[in-house]
Amino acid sequence: MTNMTHLIRQIISGARLIDNKRKYKILGCGAAAIHGLFAITFLSIHVLPLGIYNVIVVLFYLYLSLVLTGRERYMEIYVLTFSEILLHSVLATLLVGWDWGFMVYTVALVPISFYLSYTMPHMERRMAVPMITSVTVTACYMAMDIQMRYITPVYSTEFSPWLVLLLYYFNTMLAFIFLLLFSMLFALEVRNMQYQLEAENIMLEEIANYDPLTKLLNRRSMTLYLRRTYEKAQLNKEPFCVIMADIDDFKIVNDTYGHVIGDQVLVLISNIISRNVRDVDYVCRWGGEEILILLMTDLSHARKIAGRIREDILSSVVEAKEGNVKITVTMGIAEYHEDVMIQELIDEADRKLYYGKKHGKNQIVH
Repeated sequence: MTNMTHLIRQIISGARLIDNKRKYKILGCGAAAIHGLFAITFLSIHVLPLGIYNVIVVLFYLYLSLVLTGRERYMEIYVLTFSEILLHSVLATLLVGWDWGFMVYTVALVPISFYLSYTMPHMERRMAVPMITSVTVTACYMAMDIQMRYITPVYSTEFSPWLVLLLYYFNTMLAFIFLLLFSMLFALEVRNMQYQLEAENIMLEEIANYDPLTKLLNRRSMTLYLRRTYEKAQLNKEPFCVIMADIDDFKIVNDTYGHVIGDQVLVLISNIISRNVRDVDYVCRWGGEEILILLMTDLSHARKIAGRIREDILSSVVEAKEGNVKITVTMGIAEYHEDVMIQELIDEADRKLYYGKKHGKNQIVH
């Protein structure tokens, strides 16, 4: 029960589509059941041609749903179903009359045919198929309307007006149910496409804005945040700092332990930095083993954040076959002040970083 509820919620949300085989099996069995009711009705009122016809159609729809659907012969199912509905509507109208409402099914064929041509596999959304269907249905409907004004149905005077009215409303209601059902299915198809489009957009955004290894912002996207922060600081006089961090002796790590371990080191440090900053701050893989941190705070607080990052990294290791890999980083901090360009700020952090590299590493220069 829980799995079924979860499945229904996924379908309604658009995360999942109803399986085509299951969908067309259910529709085929439903059509067989409806024609079974028609067979019982016509046999009970002694309209034998329609009674026998509907018995045959019950077997016909069971064959479509259980055999052709299993073989994924969807185009054949479409053509055969369309032909059967049109034939049944015309035959029933000629035998019992227009007032029974069987021609209303042909009207429902028009939107249903567009839905099927849009969603059915192997149809490739060909507009010609539903257009031909619509023209055929329109011509058939108008021809029957004209013809029934001049001819008398075969079984014209044998039935109670209440029975005729009952069948008319039953057929009309059933046609509207079909329209509602296929409208819902179409809405679910559209929702699923929207869901897939949103998922693809998220994936494309990640590809465009994030480094695939570390999941940090890439240089292109970080440049946009730097520019926005700089413009905001000029306008509102809000402080911010940039920290340039570099992994100490990263080339030795790669040469000694291999690039797989080197990647693990990069990911570990990226995760440590990310969890030590706030949601309003930004972290970027600036290039190679360099990581640029944009902090929306003053120098005093930036030093504290950098200190926590350095200590967390110092206490962390990456396991390798040759033994645990100890990691350290050196960081340079630059604080924004008036009359300094953003590139000058980054260059200042970079100079401080390399000063720390030349004077012992594993330190913060500010």
